Amino acid sequence: MFFVTTETISNLNEIISGLNAIEDADEKEKFLNEHIEDTTLFVETLKKINKNKLPKEHGKSQKKKNENVDIKSFTEEEIYEIFHQKSNKEVMSEYSLSDLKKMYLSVYKRRPSSNYTKERILSTLRNRMHTMERTAAFARLAEERAKKSIESF
Repeated sequence: MFFVTTETISNLNEIISGLNAIEDADEKEKFLNEHIEDTTLFVETLKKINKNKLPKEHGKSQKKKNENVDIKSFTEEEIYEIFHQKSNKEVMSEYSLSDLKKMYLSVYKRRPSSNYTKERILSTLRNRMHTMERTAAFARLAEERAKKSIESF
């Protein structure tokens, strides 16, 4: 018999969170090869988990909900500022799934699917931020080319 330590569980959580944040299949394969000794065994073991058979009292911590909760909404600027200042780990620890869903709603003007995890919402928002930054960079390049062509005349 063996005992799974908190450190082992924490390592597993980091691997699963990292894996969930990756969209590209090749990158997932590379990530698994870097962090897992036997990727086939790991994936097959994870597939065996039946979440419905796990004891409910050991699931997510039950936070008491206050009826007079202040409903916070986010602007895109606030969200981008948060993502520029904090790492994924910091954002995940400071903001609840509900907060991340509100951020998603603010950006995309629709609610995320019910199966979206914190990691997936975070990844989606971070990808959007990177896309916006690339778009701005391409616009600056076009402006610079236009300036150079005007100056060359």
